[in-house]
Amino acid sequence: MVAVVLFLIAFLTLAASRAFPFLDDIPGVVEAAVVVGGVACGFGGVYLWLRKSPGSRA
Repeated sequence: MVAVVLFLIAFLTLAASRAFPFLDDIPGVVEAAVVVGGVACGFGGVYLWLRKSPGSRA
């Protein structure tokens, strides 16, 4: 469930950084922080999605 939430946050932040013109008014550092946060949420979601549960065999 947490992975899905992280994917949603990643999608929304990356879409917001490209689609909404109000981000032109904020400094480049803040926009970069939004993008980096979105990418970090995406990677965290992938990690949580792909990790094995403690009781599984493989």
